[in-house]
Amino acid sequence: MEEKTRHKITLINREILDINGVINVEKFTDEDIMLETDQGMLNIKGEKMYMKQLNLDAGVIMIEGVFKALTYHEGSTAGQKGKSLLSRLLK
Repeated sequence: MEEKTRHKITLINREILDINGVINVEKFTDEDIMLETDQGMLNIKGEKMYMKQLNLDAGVIMIEGVFKALTYHEGSTAGQKGKSLLSRLLK
């Protein structure tokens, strides 16, 4: 198993996004992405986004597209989104 790296975001020309510290992909469409990271929930808005690379063991994702916004969400809402659907249903 690969060692996870610290949280880091690299955005190149608003077209290529590399993120380290990813724990889980909660939602992924070509316009809206929700990631659980080790620094909280990260919502990414854009157009024509697609996943170029994903390695959750290493905590790495690479996304290409046109990026419009990156927003972190903290608090109890972020904690609920970070849990799997099954764990929320069995609560």
